[in-house]
Amino acid sequence: MKSLIYLLICSLLAISCVKDKKTTWDTEMLAPIVKSELTVSNLLKSDYITTNPDSTLQIVYSSDLFSMNTDSFVELPDSTFEVGASLKSLELPSDTFEYRITMGEIARSIDGFLGAFILANHEGTITNLFGETETQVDGRTIDISMSDLFDELILDSGIAEIILINETPFEIKNVDFELRNKPQPGGTVLINHVFTSIAAESQSSESFILENDTVKSELEGLLDQITVTVPDGEIEVDTNEAIVAKVIVRDLKPIQATAIWPNQNVIDETRVIPFGSSVDVDFKDASIREGEIYFEIYSSLEDSIYLTYEVSSVIHPTTGLPFTIDTVVPPASSGSFSSMSNTYPVNGYHFDFNGNGYLTPGDDPSALSDDTINTYVTHLTAKIQYTGLKKTLSIDDTVFVQAQVKNLKPHFARGYLNNKIVNAGPSSLNFDLFNKVKSGQIDLEDVNFEIEVDNGIGASAEARFSKISGVNKNNNKVDLTFTPGNEVMQINSASYNGENNRTTHNTSSKTLTTSNSNIDVFVENFPNTLEYELEVELNHGETKPSLSEILDPDSPPNFIHYEDDIKASFNMEVPLSLIADTLVLIDTLDFNLINETGDDVESGKFKLLVDNGFPLDATTSIYFLDDTEVIIDSLWSNETISRAEVNGTSQVTSKTRTVINFEITKEKMDIIKMATKVYIVAGFHTFDLANPQKTYYKIYSNYSFDVKLVGDFKYQFSN
Repeated sequence: MKSLIYLLICSLLAISCVKDKKTTWDTEMLAPIVKSELTVSNLLKSDYITTNPDSTLQIVYSSDLFSMNTDSFVELPDSTFEVGASLKSLELPSDTFEYRITMGEIARSIDGFLGAFILANHEGTITNLFGETETQVDGRTIDISMSDLFDELILDSGIAEIILINETPFEIKNVDFELRNKPQPGGTVLINHVFTSIAAESQSSESFILENDTVKSELEGLLDQITVTVPDGEIEVDTNEAIVAKVIVRDLKPIQATAIWPNQNVIDETRVIPFGSSVDVDFKDASIREGEIYFEIYSSLEDSIYLTYEVSSVIHPTTGLPFTIDTVVPPASSGSFSSMSNTYPVNGYHFDFNGNGYLTPGDDPSALSDDTINTYVTHLTAKIQYTGLKKTLSIDDTVFVQAQVKNLKPHFARGYLNNKIVNAGPSSLNFDLFNKVKSGQIDLEDVNFEIEVDNGIGASAEARFSKISGVNKNNNKVDLTFTPGNEVMQINSASYNGENNRTTHNTSSKTLTTSNSNIDVFVENFPNTLEYELEVELNHGETKPSLSEILDPDSPPNFIHYEDDIKASFNMEVPLSLIADTLVLIDTLDFNLINETGDDVESGKFKLLVDNGFPLDATTSIYFLDDTEVIIDSLWSNETISRAEVNGTSQVTSKTRTVINFEITKEKMDIIKMATKVYIVAGFHTFDLANPQKTYYKIYSNYSFDVKLVGDFKYQFSN
């Protein structure tokens, strides 16, 4: 019997030790899930937060506002030099032809004893016993060839001068002179004139204008019906003495000619070139960092054009010589044009803008008598050169030259900038100080906002702020307004250190406070974008200097250097002493509930433990995000998280703990298990933003908002 009872007990024990795989049971336990410490750095970028000696915090922020380079103030306009010329300005060379009729030839024409007697007493003296005698001398034809100069020309104008020189002791009368083209057959008469009387040992001359005449290269001069009067009495005889006919052809201006052309200028012109009436700056001189002279020429001449273009006021920095272009334009084909164009850089050249003042260098009053401003001098010559070859040119042939000084950018310039106005904006810039602020309102106790201008321009100025606006993430705009007179800012001039040295910058500032502007309201809008528009007027309220003062090289009224511009920035210091309304702090953390608790969590509670170290009440919410950062669930409560304990100076003495419970169903837990990030939001309030007796709270470096999320979970275990 005892043995049977023993076996029965052993069997029961054995059965009880076998695990039943279908059996489950539940249990509950606490598990920490997430913890976070929120500080001011969660609201503002830590780079902009500084700690004062008393451990209070303040925002120190600086950003560029705008900049204006020298090209905004000094613009050297393009200018053009144009000149044209035609063959009206060309001339063929002068030429002289001479023909002699000697006394011996005249004596042979005298009939009878007297002619023979004269010939027999060469270099002697004879006595005419026959009384005064007149005799006719046969005419003479003079061949005049100009074929070495031209083939044929059609004259627009010209002059032929006829000189008859009587070297003999005889009076000559009724000399009929004719100049004509050689018969081919027939010859056009160009000149016909009768010299009525030329006394012994004297001369007579006449000039004749040739107009619209065709002149051949082969001409004839005809002396016809010469009457010689032999006086009575003694006559000194030199049979080599003569009647000299001299023909001078000069000032020939052809309508058309096939000729050998001598060296001569088509163009020879000096001009003072102004920049134009639109220039609002008075320039003395400048050194050019970049720029160019564009040059083009058109010619219809069937001959090469040799061209020199000099800008006397543009000086090479090394050689000291003026800018010069020497070029050759090839001959044009008949009936067409030949052309040439090129662009020449003038980088590094020194440009004087004082007109003819370049001719009298120096700066004393006498040297300044021919100085001007905003002008420069050019000299252009275009010429054809002697080649020994005949070329056909026409009065319709033209030469046209255009030169442009353009795209000038100064490296340095001086003179007077007048009351030039330069606009900045409308424009905008990013303002990233409040990028972390998601929402809410604050009331700041104090804001110090300074606009600082660093001026490298050699001119004083007045800046007038037309608009400064701040736009936040919600597109709410607040305009910065000023008390009367505070919307302008005076800017001091930079200091001059010579042409080859940079300027000494001068810094001017404008401080905006709550007493002269609404800067506190402007900042409390949490702007992310600043919009601005302003104008800068140079030399505001100043008397225009005299010409000699503008041209003073040692103390110019205004000057610029390319590397020295105007830059404006703003500097802001905001003590963190504030009143808040729904000012939000946010922290984003990685989250994985399964890793923290296992996959057996079925349901339970979340306990949110908050230790508030700010002197501000708060509310909080927790958002769960999936791996695409999309919110899939949340925990939130209207329960107020009490502010920290403060002393009589409103400084925190101890944190205040608040516990908030959240019931989590199985369905909600299944969703939370899929979250990969948690998003903790804390909204702070003082609830007295509109209260005239409100208290501002200073924020210290040790203030924090500590959050811990703890799970009181129900687990399910299976056998």
